[in-house]
Order: sequence, then C-alpha cells, then structure tokens
Amino acid sequence: MHLAHCCSPRPAVGCRFSPKAAILVEMMRYGRLIPATAVLFAAAAALLGEVNILGHWWENPEPYQETPKGLVSIRAKDCGVCHQAIYREWQLSTHAHALSDMQFQAEMHKDPSTQWICLNCHTPLINQRAEYAVAVKNDSVREPVMETNPRYDAKLEQEAVTCAVCHVRDGYILGPYGDSNAPHPVRKSESLLTEKVCTKCHQATASYSTTLICTFDTGQEWRESPYSKQGRYCSHCHMPEVDRAIAPGGPVRKSRRHYFVGSMIPKEVLGSLNGLPLNPRGLYRSGLSVEVEGVAPAGGETEVRLRLKNAYAGHLLPTGDPERFILVEVTLTAGEVELGAQTLRIGQKWEWWPKAKKLADNRLAPLAERTETLRFSGAAHGPFKVAVRVINARISEEAAAYHGLSGKYPTRVVVQSFARRFE
Repeated sequence: MHLAHCCSPRPAVGCRFSPKAAILVEMMRYGRLIPATAVLFAAAAALLGEVNILGHWWENPEPYQETPKGLVSIRAKDCGVCHQAIYREWQLSTHAHALSDMQFQAEMHKDPSTQWICLNCHTPLINQRAEYAVAVKNDSVREPVMETNPRYDAKLEQEAVTCAVCHVRDGYILGPYGDSNAPHPVRKSESLLTEKVCTKCHQATASYSTTLICTFDTGQEWRESPYSKQGRYCSHCHMPEVDRAIAPGGPVRKSRRHYFVGSMIPKEVLGSLNGLPLNPRGLYRSGLSVEVEGVAPAGGETEVRLRLKNAYAGHLLPTGDPERFILVEVTLTAGEVELGAQTLRIGQKWEWWPKAKKLADNRLAPLAERTETLRFSGAAHGPFKVAVRVINARISEEAAAYHGLSGKYPTRVVVQSFARRFE
C-alpha cells in the first residue's frame, strides 16, 4: 500500500489495495485506529509483501527475508562456500539466469509499465527489488503504485531465482532434514519438494488486457495428470536424487540435484558454465518418445508412420511459455537417394495482435500418444533409412529476429537423434 494514501479518509480513486490494508483504512475512518498507527501497520504489511493487487498471487513478491544467524548474507555465492556442489549446479540452471535471459529482457522492454508483474517471478524476493507494486490505479496493471524498498540488495537481485527464494524463511534455512549441525538455524520443510514451491511461478494464468496475458499453466497440467495422483512431484524429474554430503564433512545421505533440468536450451551462448556440460551426467531425458512404425509406398508417394508419445513429462509437452515448441525432423533415404525431409511441429500457435488469441494447440498431455503420417513425393523402393532429430525450441526465428536476438542467443537444441532402417 502506498503510504501517501494512508492519511486520506478513503483511498485515492481507482486504486486497489490489499484486504488487510483496506481494513486498516476503514478502521481509521471510523476512529478505531489513529492515522499514525494505521500508517505503521500498513507499512509493515507492504514490506512483508502482504498485498493482493488484482487477486493473483504472482502479482506479489515473496516477503522480505532476514539473514539467518550465523550467515553473512542470503546470497547464493555465500551459500556456495559450504554447499559447493549444489551452488555449481544452480549456476548452470535457468533459474540462475532468469533475470539476465535475453529473451526475458526483450519481452520486458516491449511494455515497461508491466515489468513489475514479470519480476515477481524472475526476482521473487522483496529483498531483490529496488521498488515493487503495492496497488494499481484504475484497475490497470499499466498504472502500478510503486513502493521504494529501503532494504534492496542489488547483488541478490542479479542472482534471480536464488537459493533464498526456496530455502530461507523467518530466519531459518529450510531443508529436507531438521537435524543438521549447520552453523545456521535449520528447519525441516515438508512441502519443499512438493509442487507448492514450483507453482508459485509455474502456474500463472490471467488476462489483463487484449494484448497482455499470462498463460503459464504447468501446475494445473500436472494436477490433471496421472502423476499427481501417484504423488510424483516436479522434483522427481527436475531434481534427480543423489546420495552425497551437501557440505564438506557432513553425512552422506539423500539429496537432490539443483540443475532443474528442463528443455536443456541454454540461456547463454556457451553450452556450459565453469566446465560443466549442458546435460550433466546424462540427467536430461526428453519427455517425447518418437517411434518409427514403418515405411511404405502409397499411391505414388512414400509414407513414413511415426508414433509420438509424451512418455516422461508430467505436464503438457511442451509446457510453460507459449512461444516454446518441439520440432521432429524426419529425413527419408531410399537406397542411396535422399527423398527429402519433413518437419512436424508440436506446440501452441498464437496471434498476439491486435488481440491475443490461441489459434492452435497440438501439444501432448502426459502419457498421451498419436500417430503421424508423413508423405514424401515418389513411390520409392527400399531399403529405406529414416533419420529423426528432435529439437526443443524456445522461440521462432521470426520472433527472435523481431527481438534482435538472431545470432546472439541460443534458441534451440537437438535433444534426440537416431536412425532406423527398413528393408
């Protein structure tokens, strides 16, 4: 809540405040709180992030977190002094690059007035924000009322989705165990490995205007999948288990990798960081299964039948950003003659202007499968060779060019490559 409005008998016209702040204003109106007290309470609510602007949780940053006793800061670099392997894994993750990501920066600069919404997921803690929205005027996301943050940490901001976003609360370090001999207070968190931590950002669906929408529905896709009923959470795939000591001298026990493996498209031009490979230890497995069922002449053409299945992802494939898609490239050779190449596209198609509208969506739900038939000109005779490449793409070449990213930014990566022969 913007403090300038607390001394007025009622909020400025067109502003939306949190329920707590609204109650404080009403109590002040009827003499049940003196204005100075209301100001203090409202200021505390704003600093703690207890604001509800337009009814969606992602419109609010995570509350300010104090540095737990025994630590010099809650920055990832300082966490990495002890948690060395976890820190190196996190450095390679897309979480660590969520703010510096060139596509994200390009998207934000298209509409600067709405950046405050996006930053709530890309720099989630109030600690990371020089200022943050506490209200909007005229019910418009493009008219935010901003609050200056006196406890802003610029270095922590650059770490984007950093350790503290998930692991620091109320002066404690949250973890899967509560019996640590760490030099800082530790509290066991039952929900840390469930979907609750992830869906704070990976479940955001809203229509703010005809051209500004949020379509991140991964959490709901998972809830509707068989995996949610089996108690298999995001962490089962995206944070593979490993037995290790999480700090030097600590006991060896079950831990989790912190690469947060996903599409495997790097956020930087180089495919590695500090000598770590892009797909460390082979942890990544494409969610898409592609099987070549057969090749046969058909009416003057040659057909290749493919069976596609979302065999391993607990959400639609692909999920998240509607710009993402998967390409299945198929090249057919008969004897020594290449008959050509065809490409299947799996993903959403949107029209963004003058009104955002989904035009098509052929993504695969968890465990869903379908057969695709590709037709090549000419009735050829075997033996046949069918070469397949599966490519994960984050953005089309046209959109990359529009954002000035062509040649500067990795937009796709080959995640599968194989060939089958048919006599």
